[in-house]
Amino acid sequence: MTSSTAPHEGAQTADAPAVQRLPTWATWTIGIACIVAAWFVALATPGEHDAQAPFEIPAAIGETATGRNLVVTVTDVRRASEVNADGWTAEGNWLVVDLETQAVLTEDRASLSHADLVVDGNRFTASERPDSLLRQPLAVGIPLAGSLAFELPEGLDTGSARLELALASDPSLDSMIVLSFELDEVPTESQTELLPTEWANP
Repeated sequence: MTSSTAPHEGAQTADAPAVQRLPTWATWTIGIACIVAAWFVALATPGEHDAQAPFEIPAAIGETATGRNLVVTVTDVRRASEVNADGWTAEGNWLVVDLETQAVLTEDRASLSHADLVVDGNRFTASERPDSLLRQPLAVGIPLAGSLAFELPEGLDTGSARLELALASDPSLDSMIVLSFELDEVPTESQTELLPTEWANP
């Protein structure tokens, strides 16, 4: 009678492949490569603030800039130490912007609710003191002409400025018209008139 001997528990059989381990240097190389790849992915992925930032449409004086539901043509930018608007007068350090604007797709909640001037990181909202284009209802296909007036601190005469115009007071996830210029290059007058807010010829 032939007897067979069972292999000891845990013994490696003759046909089992040998387990090969990567060298230590190779393990470290792969790990570092994975970390670097994750870092590049993080850089390419926009943060929450960037993902919700408005889509900026660059503008130039005398040229038409078109956003999702907003068309703006800035016709003039000037500074003055006194502004007048329909009998109202005020002295100060003023920057006045003349423009024509209209809606594109719908008139529902279409108005210049966001009209800010940013100078070297300092933000100024268009003044509500004079009658102006600020928050005036816009129509589709019919330009509304008028002015915006920004009251700046005394002595603020230089700096990199950008005019921001958008329909919503919070323009996140929407288009925003942006006009960039140098404050000290803007023509200065002793006094100026704000344009009356009125429908322009289409």
